[in-house]
Amino acid sequence: MKPSMIISFNSLFISHQHISKNQNVLHKTVLNTGHALVVNAKGVPREVLTSSLVPGDIIEIPTSGCTMQCDAVLLSGNCIMDESMLTGESVPVTKTPLPMKRDVIFDKKEHVRHTLFCGTKVIQTRYIGSKKVLAFVINTGNVTAKGGLIRSILYPPPVDYKFEQDSYKFIQCLALIAFVGFIYTLVTKILRGTDATKLIVESLDLITIVVPPALPAAMTVGRFYAQKRLKHNDIYCISPRSINVAGSIDCCCFDKTGTLTEDGMDMWGVVPKSSTNQFQIPLKDIGRLPYDHFLFGMVTCHSITVMNGTMTGDPLDLKMFESTGWILEDFNNIPENEKYGLIYPTILRQPNRVNLGTESKAAPAPVIRQSSVDDLLANVGLSQSEMHFDHGIVREFPFASNLQRMAVITRCLSARGFNVYCKGSPEMIQQLCLPQTLPDDYTQQLSMFAKQGFRIIALGFKALSPKINYTKVQRLSRDDVEHNLEFLGFVIMENRLKADTTAVINSLNLANIRTIMITGDNILTAMSVARDCGIVSSSQAVVTVHAVPSSSPSDNKIDSNHQHQHTQYQLQYTLELGSETINMAAPAPTLNGNKTCLGAGAAFVQHIELSQSNNSLMNSCDSSCTTSVLPNSNSLTSVKTVDTWTHNDDNVDVEIGVTSSQSLNNQQHDCWRQNYTFAMDGNTWQIVHDRFPNQMANILTRGAIYARMSPEQKQALIVELQNLDYYVAMCGDGANDCGALKVAHTGISLSETESSIASPFTSRKPTIAAVPMVIKEGRAALVTSFGIFKYMAAYSLVQFISVMILYSINSNLTDKQYLYIDLGLISVFAFFFGKTEAYAGQLVSQVPLSSLISATPLASLLLHLAAVIVFQVAGWLQLHQQTWFQPFVQTADNEHLGCYENYTMFAISSFQYVILAFVFSKGAPYRKPIWSNWPLCLTMAINLAIIIYLVVYPSEWISQFFQLVVPPEISFRLVMLSYGVAAFITHVLIETFIIEYWLFQHCQVQREKNPCTSTRKYMQLQYDMQSFDKWPPITDAFGVHDSTSSDLPTTEMQQPTYVNLSAEQHPDAVQYGIFPGFFENVTTQNAVND
Repeated sequence: MKPSMIISFNSLFISHQHISKNQNVLHKTVLNTGHALVVNAKGVPREVLTSSLVPGDIIEIPTSGCTMQCDAVLLSGNCIMDESMLTGESVPVTKTPLPMKRDVIFDKKEHVRHTLFCGTKVIQTRYIGSKKVLAFVINTGNVTAKGGLIRSILYPPPVDYKFEQDSYKFIQCLALIAFVGFIYTLVTKILRGTDATKLIVESLDLITIVVPPALPAAMTVGRFYAQKRLKHNDIYCISPRSINVAGSIDCCCFDKTGTLTEDGMDMWGVVPKSSTNQFQIPLKDIGRLPYDHFLFGMVTCHSITVMNGTMTGDPLDLKMFESTGWILEDFNNIPENEKYGLIYPTILRQPNRVNLGTESKAAPAPVIRQSSVDDLLANVGLSQSEMHFDHGIVREFPFASNLQRMAVITRCLSARGFNVYCKGSPEMIQQLCLPQTLPDDYTQQLSMFAKQGFRIIALGFKALSPKINYTKVQRLSRDDVEHNLEFLGFVIMENRLKADTTAVINSLNLANIRTIMITGDNILTAMSVARDCGIVSSSQAVVTVHAVPSSSPSDNKIDSNHQHQHTQYQLQYTLELGSETINMAAPAPTLNGNKTCLGAGAAFVQHIELSQSNNSLMNSCDSSCTTSVLPNSNSLTSVKTVDTWTHNDDNVDVEIGVTSSQSLNNQQHDCWRQNYTFAMDGNTWQIVHDRFPNQMANILTRGAIYARMSPEQKQALIVELQNLDYYVAMCGDGANDCGALKVAHTGISLSETESSIASPFTSRKPTIAAVPMVIKEGRAALVTSFGIFKYMAAYSLVQFISVMILYSINSNLTDKQYLYIDLGLISVFAFFFGKTEAYAGQLVSQVPLSSLISATPLASLLLHLAAVIVFQVAGWLQLHQQTWFQPFVQTADNEHLGCYENYTMFAISSFQYVILAFVFSKGAPYRKPIWSNWPLCLTMAINLAIIIYLVVYPSEWISQFFQLVVPPEISFRLVMLSYGVAAFITHVLIETFIIEYWLFQHCQVQREKNPCTSTRKYMQLQYDMQSFDKWPPITDAFGVHDSTSSDLPTTEMQQPTYVNLSAEQHPDAVQYGIFPGFFENVTTQNAVND
């Protein structure tokens, strides 16, 4: 029909305009040509178009900055880069030259800190003297980093758009119905001798009726309004298709720093190490630190730059540096006579330094004598303010998340030699330091601070050999620099939860949406934050999983060629009880006939070894052995030696260790197994993932805390959760979460950059409040899409039935009737259908349906279709029983199709269109009530009034316009009105009680909640794990966690004292250049040889 053709062409035109607009925007994003300076072999630059660059060219980076149009490796100088376009991270990144080593094989991941990526902006360049900042072109065009992002936009990774996939299948079913109707019409019209032209047109009309042309536009209505509402709340969506998927989310993963906690950190204090190799009392006033290597490490080990007179860098670096009170002088504000010839003209000046070049009558600030150094200097007439401890940064090894550390090579400007300062995670610095420089209670101190939720940074130091000059410093590799360090102490940072973090996590927990933390931070810090914000409740026990190499030599196997040794690993499980997990005041159990006492801090030890080849459980030693349960290098548990005895079980051999004061009858004290969760670090995750695949699924099902995770491991974890049939959302700050944000069903970036293309959703408000908002809008959009699809399908079938009945008498709906139904009813209802906003209350635990090919939507359509057929056939039969009825007689010109049959079908079907729009427009619990959508309610009321007017008492010119043949008796017209009332009651009863209440709530939902009948893998795993009364076997246990208690000693608890730096504390202080000029003849003993 003509209206159908108009709608079809209009839909095609709108789709074409939308696609063209997106392609133009993408073309402008990709095409960003300019000019570049290519340096030839003689060092002469030549200006060329960036489109002419090829791999192998050497280009000069302009000092004024630029936007990179290729991927290039930095050869000389330094660049401060804005990589927000790639990662969404707003903090500038420092790029350093590629190490000057022979036979360097470029690796994209390994040398990421030396690579300038296409699309990123060069904010500032740093160079020495007249040297130029040069880079080597490695990729151009489509194979660059920007080209990869463009490809990901053009060809996004496959996401489970189940609703769309099912909609295509459903349209195929509708097409099959249309084909059957087409064949029926073709045969009947041929038998009646219908004209060929009319035969083809009326047969093809059925296709546009059953597969409505407005369906593609109607399908986007819910997403369109949801996207507008999200944008109103500063949440930008670049992939509208992901909105519907967000409605099915049942698992949310969160980064910690910058996502759950504040992006910036506050200095809590420091814990330096004394000369006796012991930790000193925590010091909160950083200004009271002496001038020693711990302070110098805090001052120099960072990537802070000065831009437009303001220090810029990582918030952690800024807080740590600002707490010292020192002054950073960049290249642009260092006087020419003080550049000292350093390759890094960045100088850190001590506070309260007297400017000798300025004539000032102001007296210098008095110096507080905090150490024996001050006394010594005062005796010779000097003060520390006159001693120049200014440092210049000679070389920087930027922070790398996979290495968990950064380092700098510095030189004290008033001393000889170069020093190395390294900071990073305590676990990594522990491995890089000489064992004799680590305090004996290193792990215990770290555990104590981490359990309180602090962010701990460890500092290390090394003095380079005096024989090493500036040229050799530039040739040192990172591995040569970052080893054999001396441990200096801890920097304690306080990372507070964001104001709405706990409330959001609680709302997700109430909605039965699983919450998981994936962080690169310390595991104990992550556990503390997880308990504070509610990811782990006070009633849950936390079982920490550690993968450690097997201590038995027989477990390490050698292959047939005796060339490669395969390390066997064992999994150890550490239990920490929640404050409400178990009442430990139970009667003391007996063990081997001896009664033991259990207190609040009771613990028991079990030991289990799992073979990586078959995941079997093996008893590792006999009953008489003594076992030392040693944690791996990343474990923070204390080392305990226990006497053991063997407990034999039919399914598992468990070696149980009992201390003299701690024992447990696990049959009486396994209450924690009813509610526990797993925690592990990235190293353990990788080992379990690679070598214990059978255990991985069980751990993932109950895992809530994943610490020290690399970006690749975060991405792999999301994929593994999806393999368990979770619909996973990932929320991160965009720095190290890009891979996870891309592969998740719903990625939500809290980056400040609106144009971040690392995830479908980007929130300008850096809080996780965006997560429930996206889920709510996703659920509303999904329910809207379901409702509008069902409505469009029902409308098609209602019209199909009406037309097929009229085709039986060679009649049809008139053009004006088609026009009113398609434009006045269907299109208007479809347009306003999605304006119903998301439900403003608490998220409900039941996730809306995501599949059209399931019992509930199919039964809904079939039952409503049956009711439609019943009412239309009943009206048809009742019409034929009227005494005044005259059957339709086809005229020669076939232009006038009006008849009593046409009136009856038009009247009944028109009521059904309005009724079905009302029935399928659902409200709570996913959307607000239908009356909140006043445009939809208004159009329903207006159209209902129009239909009643057309059915009961239309004017003559209206009847002629619609070609209505109105029955002569008013009683029959009122019967048509009663058909509408009866149809309303019937359809409401079908949808509310039969579909929603009985079929969905009492059948399908209960079936999905039942692990035995659920089709989701994680539900079946949870059900199976309920029968595990021996797993996980506990290796070690801690007492009840109480986040409110704190045993941290601070200087506030002590008498006011200074942390002294005396000659006795630092016997080798001379060699470190602390007293330049006094002991020049002393020989360096511990410097690292070249």
